[in-house]
Amino acid sequence: MPPTPDELDPDWHRYPDTVLHFRTDPAVRLDLREPVAPDAVAAMDSMGLSGPFAVLTAHDPRGRDEDADVNERRAERLDDRLLALGVEFIHVDACSPDGSHCEASVAAVIEREQATALAREFEQVAIFWFDGEKFWIVGALAGGDPMMLPRPV
Repeated sequence: MPPTPDELDPDWHRYPDTVLHFRTDPAVRLDLREPVAPDAVAAMDSMGLSGPFAVLTAHDPRGRDEDADVNERRAERLDDRLLALGVEFIHVDACSPDGSHCEASVAAVIEREQATALAREFEQVAIFWFDGEKFWIVGALAGGDPMMLPRPV
């Protein structure tokens, strides 16, 4: 049985509070604590992210903090891997609401199963999945059911 997210990453409880900062011009910001607004869907469409896509990172494997240099090399390897697979992607920073912690990530037009397999390859606890209407947290190394975002209040 796969480990629970809490067993893998002590910061698991913060995942639903993530704010995505797409590195586009103009920049697009999506707060995963809020429902996805129609203008946000239109902005994602204009970036080439129409329909489902995954947001994944190579930073901090298994929830362990790594040096910035190590994380940068891991992010480059993830980019290279996606390019080799022919997957279209955009760089995005996945940040805490106050911006004190950010992980360089990618929004990739990829099937969910392929995204979670790639996340496992990079030792990630979970990915964010956009189904075309809303975001979910989907376990990679972690077991459990997908978590719909935003969390019910």
